[in-house]
Amino acid sequence: MRVSSPLRCANCGTPLDLPGTGVRGVTCPVCQFFNALGSPRSAPTLSLDMFGEQLSGLVTQARASGLPLDMIVHTLRDELEFAAELANGDRDLCIQIIDLGPRVGQPLRQSSRENGVPLRGRVARV
Repeated sequence: MRVSSPLRCANCGTPLDLPGTGVRGVTCPVCQFFNALGSPRSAPTLSLDMFGEQLSGLVTQARASGLPLDMIVHTLRDELEFAAELANGDRDLCIQIIDLGPRVGQPLRQSSRENGVPLRGRVARV
Protein backbone atom coordinates (compact mmCIF):
# COMPACT_ATOMS: atom_id res chain seq x y z
CA MET A 1 0.00 0.00 0.00
CA ARG A 2 1.40 3.40 -0.95
CA VAL A 3 1.00 6.40 1.28
CA SER A 4 1.00 9.94 -0.06
CA SER A 5 3.87 12.05 1.27
CA PRO A 6 5.71 15.32 0.64
CA LEU A 7 8.45 13.36 -1.14
CA ARG A 8 9.56 15.12 -4.35
CA CYS A 9 11.88 14.12 -7.18
CA ALA A 10 15.35 15.55 -6.61
CA ASN A 11 15.72 16.17 -10.35
CA CYS A 12 12.44 17.77 -11.45
CA GLY A 13 10.38 18.33 -8.30
CA THR A 14 7.48 16.03 -9.21
CA PRO A 15 5.57 14.80 -6.13
CA LEU A 16 6.30 11.10 -5.56
CA ASP A 17 4.36 8.40 -3.76
CA LEU A 18 6.27 6.89 -0.87
CA PRO A 19 6.81 3.19 -1.66
CA GLY A 20 6.36 0.37 0.81
CA THR A 21 8.98 -0.78 3.29
CA GLY A 22 12.19 -2.43 2.15
CA VAL A 23 12.43 -0.38 -1.06
CA ARG A 24 15.71 1.43 -1.74
CA GLY A 25 14.16 4.23 -3.77
CA VAL A 26 11.54 5.35 -6.24
CA THR A 27 11.84 6.26 -9.94
CA CYS A 28 10.22 9.51 -11.02
CA PRO A 29 7.43 8.92 -13.55
CA VAL A 30 8.22 12.24 -15.29
CA CYS A 31 12.01 12.35 -15.72
CA GLN A 32 12.88 8.72 -14.86
CA PHE A 33 15.39 9.83 -12.20
CA PHE A 34 16.00 7.26 -9.46
CA ASN A 35 15.46 8.89 -6.07
CA ALA A 36 17.26 6.92 -3.38
CA LEU A 37 15.52 6.74 -0.03
CA GLY A 38 17.47 6.95 3.17
CA SER A 39 18.39 9.68 5.56
CA PRO A 40 16.50 12.83 4.62
CA ARG A 41 18.67 15.51 3.09
CA SER A 42 18.02 19.18 3.52
CA ALA A 43 17.10 20.97 0.34
CA PRO A 44 20.10 22.82 -1.06
CA THR A 45 19.73 26.56 -1.19
CA LEU A 46 20.66 28.09 -4.52
CA SER A 47 20.12 31.70 -5.40
CA LEU A 48 19.60 32.89 -8.95
CA ASP A 49 23.05 34.51 -8.89
CA MET A 50 24.68 31.28 -7.68
CA PHE A 51 22.84 29.34 -10.38
CA GLY A 52 24.12 31.72 -13.07
CA GLU A 53 27.68 31.51 -11.77
CA GLN A 54 27.63 27.71 -11.64
CA LEU A 55 26.13 27.47 -15.11
CA SER A 56 28.73 29.87 -16.48
CA GLY A 57 31.46 27.84 -14.79
CA LEU A 58 30.18 24.61 -16.36
CA VAL A 59 30.11 26.18 -19.82
CA THR A 60 33.65 27.51 -19.33
CA GLN A 61 34.82 24.08 -18.16
CA ALA A 62 33.15 22.40 -21.14
CA ARG A 63 34.83 24.81 -23.56
CA ALA A 64 38.20 24.32 -21.85
CA SER A 65 37.73 20.55 -22.15
CA GLY A 66 37.39 20.88 -25.90
CA LEU A 67 33.70 20.10 -26.22
CA PRO A 68 32.40 21.50 -29.51
CA LEU A 69 30.47 24.74 -29.05
CA ASP A 70 27.51 23.47 -31.07
CA MET A 71 27.19 20.49 -28.72
CA ILE A 72 27.32 22.77 -25.66
CA VAL A 73 24.55 24.92 -27.15
CA HIS A 74 22.51 21.81 -28.06
CA THR A 75 22.77 20.49 -24.49
CA LEU A 76 21.84 23.86 -22.97
CA ARG A 77 18.85 24.15 -25.32
CA ASP A 78 17.66 20.65 -24.35
CA GLU A 79 17.95 21.44 -20.63
CA LEU A 80 16.15 24.76 -21.06
CA GLU A 81 13.37 23.05 -23.02
CA PHE A 82 13.04 20.38 -20.30
CA ALA A 83 12.84 23.03 -17.55
CA ALA A 84 10.30 25.07 -19.54
CA GLU A 85 8.09 22.04 -20.09
CA LEU A 86 8.25 21.17 -16.38
CA ALA A 87 7.15 24.71 -15.54
CA ASN A 88 4.31 24.49 -18.08
CA GLY A 89 3.20 20.87 -17.84
CA ASP A 90 0.26 21.22 -20.21
CA ARG A 91 2.35 22.79 -23.01
CA ASP A 92 4.59 21.28 -25.70
CA LEU A 93 7.51 23.70 -26.06
CA CYS A 94 10.45 24.12 -28.40
CA ILE A 95 13.45 26.35 -27.73
CA GLN A 96 14.93 28.04 -30.80
CA ILE A 97 18.15 29.94 -31.31
CA ILE A 98 17.90 32.35 -34.20
CA ASP A 99 20.98 33.64 -36.02
CA LEU A 100 20.38 37.35 -36.56
CA GLY A 101 23.53 37.81 -38.59
CA PRO A 102 26.64 39.82 -37.77
CA ARG A 103 26.54 42.58 -35.19
CA VAL A 104 26.72 46.17 -36.38
CA GLY A 105 30.35 47.12 -36.96
CA GLN A 106 31.58 43.56 -37.48
CA PRO A 107 33.17 42.82 -40.84
CA LEU A 108 31.01 40.66 -43.07
CA ARG A 109 32.21 37.09 -43.44
CA GLN A 110 31.78 35.02 -46.51
CA SER A 111 28.80 32.72 -46.04
CA SER A 112 29.27 28.96 -45.96
CA ARG A 113 27.09 28.73 -49.07
CA GLU A 114 29.65 30.76 -50.99
CA ASN A 115 32.33 28.26 -50.00
CA GLY A 116 30.56 25.39 -51.78
CA VAL A 117 29.68 23.54 -48.57
CA PRO A 118 27.24 20.62 -48.98
CA LEU A 119 23.75 21.53 -47.77
CA ARG A 120 21.35 18.63 -47.18
CA GLY A 121 23.27 16.35 -49.51
CA ARG A 122 23.77 18.95 -52.29
CA VAL A 123 26.57 21.38 -53.01
CA ALA A 124 25.41 24.96 -53.28
CA ARG A 125 27.47 27.23 -55.52
CA VAL A 126 26.71 30.92 -55.91
